[in-house]
Amino acid sequence: MKKQSARVLTKRAALTILTVALTAVLAGGTLTAAASDQALPERQNLAYEADVEADNSFEGNQYFSTAYLTDGVHVPLDEDPHAGWSVDPFSVIARDEPVNVTVDLGKKYMLDTVVIRPCLYNNGEKMPSCYEVQISEDYNNWTTVATVEGLVLTAADDQIYTFEPVRGEYVRVAITEHSDKVDNTGSALSEFSEIEVYGEELPATPTPEPTATPSPATTEAPTEEPTEEPTAVPAGTGEDDRSGKLPPAAIIAIIMISVSAVAAAVVVLVKAAKKKQK
Repeated sequence: MKKQSARVLTKRAALTILTVALTAVLAGGTLTAAASDQALPERQNLAYEADVEADNSFEGNQYFSTAYLTDGVHVPLDEDPHAGWSVDPFSVIARDEPVNVTVDLGKKYMLDTVVIRPCLYNNGEKMPSCYEVQISEDYNNWTTVATVEGLVLTAADDQIYTFEPVRGEYVRVAITEHSDKVDNTGSALSEFSEIEVYGEELPATPTPEPTATPSPATTEAPTEEPTEEPTAVPAGTGEDDRSGKLPPAAIIAIIMISVSAVAAAVVVLVKAAKKKQK
C-alpha cells in the first residue's frame, strides 16, 4: 500500500514539475519554431482527426495524448495546451525499446507524403533519434518509405518525407531509438506534435456495362401435313389390286369369255350363211 501511495505521489510530482517547466518556457519567451527546408503541401491532410494508436502513450493529462497527434493543433502552449504525443515517462523504458505509433486513415489512398511535426515547447529536442515511416494496406504487410537514423534537432523543424505513391490505409512511425533526453523517472522519451499524411484518392474503378443476356430463341412448332386416309382394299385382293393392276387370273377369265363370245358369233354367222345357200 505504501509503494502504491509513493508511486501516486511521484506521478503527481512529475506532473507538477512538467507543468512548471512548460510554464517557465512560456514565460521566458524562449520558444522558437524554425522553418523547415520544405513547405508543407497545400493539400488536404488525410490524417486530420484520424484514429491513432501507440504501444506506449502518456494519457490523462492536458498536454499529451494520441488524440492530439491528429487534432491539427500545432501552436505554442499559451495558445493551446495540446502539445502532442509522448512516451509515458512512468513506463520507464530503455532508449532502444521499440514503440509504434500508427495512424488509421479510415480508407485506402495513394500516399506520397508524410510529415512529422516536432513539439514546439522544447524545440523538438525529444524527437526520436531513429525510426522508420511505414505504410500498409492491411495492417499486416508494411512498406518502409523513409528511414531516419541519428536525428538530433535544435529547432522544431517539420520532418517531411516524400516518396513514390504507395497505396495504403495505415501510416506508422516505428521508433527504434528514442531521444537522448531522459525523464526524471529514468525513462527514455520520444515526443512529437502532429502527424500529417498527404496523397490522392484512389482512381475510380470503372463499372462494367451489364451484358445483356440473350433470350432463348423461340422455335415454331412444325406444321403437320394432312395425311390422306388410306383407300380401303376389298377383302381377298392382293398387292396388284392395290397398285391398280388386274390379277393374272382375272385377265385369263376375261380372255376366255371373249374367245367364247367370238366363237359363238362365228357359229351364228356360219348357220346364217348356210340358210342363205339353201
